[in-house]
Amino acid sequence: CMFMTRLLFERFVAKPCAMGLKIQANRPKRAQPSAILEKVFTAITKHPDEKRLEGLSKQLDWDVRSIQRWFRQRRNQEKPSILKRFCESMWRFTFFLYICTYG
Repeated sequence: CMFMTRLLFERFVAKPCAMGLKIQANRPKRAQPSAILEKVFTAITKHPDEKRLEGLSKQLDWDVRSIQRWFRQRRNQEKPSILKRFCESMWRFTFFLYICTYG
């Protein structure tokens, strides 16, 4: 029941408010597909050290800076958008205001 209330609130109240405030659902730039880097990212680490970067650089024939950029872009893909964060914050504010007011 509470989950459905939250979904309805975020969709029909918070999102229109965000659109009225010109908050957009900007998604970060997507990292170019690479099976090896994706496997390292999901299975081993999201923040590779210099030694691992050097190894990946030789394995893929990319420069270290490109691999660092790929990992940064891939980490940013997992972050929620500003619109999503706004809707969640508005729900929390409304929920706690209601709880504190009506007990």
